[in-house]
Amino acid sequence: MSLRLNTNYNESEKSWEVELIGEVDINSKAALKDELIQLNDKRQSDFVFKCENLEYIDSTGLGVLISFYKNVKINNNTVHFEKLKPSILKIFTLTGLDRIFSIRN
Repeated sequence: MSLRLNTNYNESEKSWEVELIGEVDINSKAALKDELIQLNDKRQSDFVFKCENLEYIDSTGLGVLISFYKNVKINNNTVHFEKLKPSILKIFTLTGLDRIFSIRN
């Protein structure tokens, strides 16, 4: 399974909503990175990753998200993750990313 993204700028919340569908791994990391950079260049704001359809993430995918988080924080914006599946939440917890990212379920 590959990665698909649905993106939308939410005017009322002043944030990008990014729905992650499929797998974030070594095969999809470049496309994800490019898309996120384009969105942030278009409009710098908070990012909300909607993850209810995210099936898998590996260390390269986590690396992309950490790097992107650093770019977003430069402008005092935030990154939120919503509706992580238990197996993916466990990865965030084991790696300590649950203390860096805002996670909402």
